[in-house]
Amino acid sequence: MDSLTLKKMKETVEKLKVVKRELVSSYEEGYIGKRVYRITLADGTSRMCEQITKNKRNGDAVIILPITTDDKFVMILESRPNTEESVVAEFPAGMVDPGEEPIVSAKRELLEETGYEADELYELECHYQDQGCSKAKIRIYVALGCKKKQEQRLEDAEKIVCFPMTYEEILEMLRGESEVPAQILDSGSKLAFMTYTLKKKGIL
Repeated sequence: MDSLTLKKMKETVEKLKVVKRELVSSYEEGYIGKRVYRITLADGTSRMCEQITKNKRNGDAVIILPITTDDKFVMILESRPNTEESVVAEFPAGMVDPGEEPIVSAKRELLEETGYEADELYELECHYQDQGCSKAKIRIYVALGCKKKQEQRLEDAEKIVCFPMTYEEILEMLRGESEVPAQILDSGSKLAFMTYTLKKKGIL
């Protein structure tokens, strides 16, 4: 990148930083809530900003890419009534509880949703869920050496069934070439698998 472009980008970042945030109103009676802030930027401009909350907090969450001792990936089929398909394929995931370290959340969600435990977990990447209206950060973890330890411990509303799949079988699903009667449409699950692939190939 040339020096003039880099200088302009740095100046832009400094001008657009938030220097003041005032809570104007909030509604958080149900699982999905909303906070409205008046924010002021370093360039002196101000505007209203809406933030979605989940369970009266940011909604930080984890996604786990579990790999078993025989190199299978543990995927789940889950009831997702808000989607057109209503049943989708994805990787295990869940919210970070208050005061909980994300890696602890990843271990807990993996065990609860699949019954598997991992020999090793490492963070693959981190991103915002929807930075236009949410503060929620999503951390993706790779779980290595996964072994079945117990039966699932699901919440009453959760409908989840686990399916070990090979790397190639997941690629077929993403290409639309699979006979599996569900699709991988979850952005986090796609990002997890694609980032894993790019790092495996040494591109990232």
